[in-house]
Amino acid sequence: MPSQGIDNYRVGALVWTGEVAEIFRAIAPDGRLVALKRVRHGITARRLALRSLAREAEVGLMLDHPNLIDVVEYIDDPDVPIMVMEFFASRNAKVRRLAPRGDTLLDYHTKEILLQMAEGLNHMHERGIIHMDIKPENFLIGDDGTVKLTDFAIAELPVTGWRRHLPRRRRIAGTRSYIAPETIRRKAPDARTDIYSFGVTVYEILTHHAPFQSEDRDSLLGMHLRTPPAFMSYSNRNLTQAIDSLVLRMLEKDPSLRPQSMAEVIIRLKRCPIYKEEPVPPESEGPAR
Repeated sequence: MPSQGIDNYRVGALVWTGEVAEIFRAIAPDGRLVALKRVRHGITARRLALRSLAREAEVGLMLDHPNLIDVVEYIDDPDVPIMVMEFFASRNAKVRRLAPRGDTLLDYHTKEILLQMAEGLNHMHERGIIHMDIKPENFLIGDDGTVKLTDFAIAELPVTGWRRHLPRRRRIAGTRSYIAPETIRRKAPDARTDIYSFGVTVYEILTHHAPFQSEDRDSLLGMHLRTPPAFMSYSNRNLTQAIDSLVLRMLEKDPSLRPQSMAEVIIRLKRCPIYKEEPVPPESEGPAR
């Protein structure tokens, strides 16, 4: 869509700030509530952060799925470029999992949440896009149970034409606790790269901890390369052998041994009981959407 320009948005309160970017609530020209993301002033490596924001918007504008955050437009202002997104009131899966008293959605509507996470990622793969930073923090979950995957800043777009034959220098991109072995080895990613990170994410949601943990960054990378993950049922005895088997397959070091697509993961997840005994919520509630 053609840019509306920032002057056409009514900018409201600052709702989130991080090391690199900040997000404001705003009203769009058509009256809907949106979020405006911009790079903070005065940060180091600002030029790199601006490129990442432009990349995130480029990828987001290629996508259209209810389980992906909707990018509305990118305002290429020479002073303050801005990415306009839907405003989605939510908490990410990491925050929900760390809640001291547990989280109703993750604890009692687990399969519905995991399937939505998988569906959003599958849509990206159908468009030929690899997310490259799948982790609990990047799955936003609203209180109504709606899940949206976000943060497309380091996504890999499909390479077409003569560019496919050019050599590429690859860097280790992503978050170390969730990074796939082939990424560490600087090999070309594909859908199976995200499937590994999705397996780590599901493992953490179901056990409250990642399969590999170390304060030493190099040691953590070595675990992804060489250490077999423990069965999830060692940490949560209520988990079925079927879900344990599926997640450990996603965590295979060799990509050829993992599920070969998120579509396959979704099929298996739909058929797979997660708990031996379904947890009973403290109050009667409707299912997550």
